[in-house]
Amino acid sequence: MYEKTKQYIFSEIGKRVMNKKKEKKLTYYQLAGYKDKEDYRGSLKGQEEESEVDKQFRYNKFDYSLITNIAGGRAYPKKNPNLVPDLYIEHLSEKLGFYSGKELLWGDLEKDSSLQLNIFRNLFNDILLGTDEDMKETYNSQLLDYVPYSEYYTYWQMFETGEIDMPKFPNSNYTVPGYFYQIKPDTTVGQYTIQKANAINYTWYKFDTMLFKLINNFLENDFKVKSQNVNNNSSSNVLYTLKKLNKKLDDLAQRIQIFFQENALNENSLGLRVRNIIVSDYKKMGNLIVNDMNSIEAGLSELGMKYLVESSLAYITALKRVQFIELEGYEFDK
Repeated sequence: MYEKTKQYIFSEIGKRVMNKKKEKKLTYYQLAGYKDKEDYRGSLKGQEEESEVDKQFRYNKFDYSLITNIAGGRAYPKKNPNLVPDLYIEHLSEKLGFYSGKELLWGDLEKDSSLQLNIFRNLFNDILLGTDEDMKETYNSQLLDYVPYSEYYTYWQMFETGEIDMPKFPNSNYTVPGYFYQIKPDTTVGQYTIQKANAINYTWYKFDTMLFKLINNFLENDFKVKSQNVNNNSSSNVLYTLKKLNKKLDDLAQRIQIFFQENALNENSLGLRVRNIIVSDYKKMGNLIVNDMNSIEAGLSELGMKYLVESSLAYITALKRVQFIELEGYEFDK
């Protein structure tokens, strides 16, 4: 679950650890509590060879390999790759000079707002690749407001997945493919992927203030735990944990789902207009194509249908222009 999101989170944690390590000119051995490589190697000898001094000296040491894995973006590559133990969050925060465990996990949320957007992007993709069909439907429905995605997603359903029933070849169960409609399969596949990414960015663009607050509140509050050290009531008694990360991300996904349901698309959506036109008129076009295959002569009704389809295609192009103007030059790849 949420593999892209977790991979991003741990990759960013690793980058922060690496940057602070270089800044403070520390080695991984020093971060683990050893003097140097030889000191670390000496700690690996068998228990039967250790003196009492050795045992005492090893006390309060940290796992060297785990620290290097954390810096590499994966805490436990095989057993549990998506968990940085609480003790290590606290230890590395102090050793590397982070203000708190929160800064180690998320960076400076006040100075850098890119984390919220990237978590949104990765979470969105995880949902679309997931198995919760209800949540996928809610998330994907928001993307349909973006005209280019609505167009190519509809083509995708018509000619690639068959989710939208289209006219079939005469005396056959095979759907007439897209190239009969002058729609190239390679273009559909390529543009579907590109426009999906753009549509996710467009969704953030529409709701950026509200989505930013929602995700920022999640990062600020959902990972806090109380320290068992209760010497005072200061903020230093607040620690941070990545335990139950899947559940936390599931909670965030549900909050965003509720937000999308509260802001569902309506008749004003340009993307929904495009989708409805394509579904309706391309079925009409398909019927014309099948009639031609059957050598059925086009009558006045068929000619009117052909003109309607041509007019609809021009209208779709016009709606793209309208949305482009509304976006005021917003760049999706920034």
